[in-house]
Amino acid sequence: MDLTKILKITGELPNKIQGSLKAFTSALTGKIRPLVGELLGNFSGKKQRLLLFALAGVAVLFLVLLVSALALRSRRSTESVPSDISSGPRITIPPEELFLPAQPDSLPEYLLEREPRGFWSIEDIRPYWRNPAAPDIWQDEIKSAVDKLMEAVP
Repeated sequence: MDLTKILKITGELPNKIQGSLKAFTSALTGKIRPLVGELLGNFSGKKQRLLLFALAGVAVLFLVLLVSALALRSRRSTESVPSDISSGPRITIPPEELFLPAQPDSLPEYLLEREPRGFWSIEDIRPYWRNPAAPDIWQDEIKSAVDKLMEAVP
């Protein structure tokens, strides 16, 4: 098939669709207008138009409600559990296994193992005191730290 023929057909397609839609709507309005004229003959033009819009709105609202009711009904039928599964024993998991226990709102008081001392004697301080002027203590500390670092080097 030739490309120019395809382009010609596709170019004429919107005009054909528009013409068929105009013919359909004119035939539809030609049949509906006499019926509406008989029903609304007592009303003036503005009132007729207002009444037609109100009727169209009610019809659209009715269709929306109908579609939503059908959607809800179909959702309920698909969510139902098959009877062979629902008739079996129900397995329940206690909430303690699913959720962490509630945390307290405040922290508990700190309980000391012993009462704090008001005064420290020399004998009490001696195990914790290191003289900064003694080089042999610090050299041993530095040597052990360097040895640890060098052991980690491949």
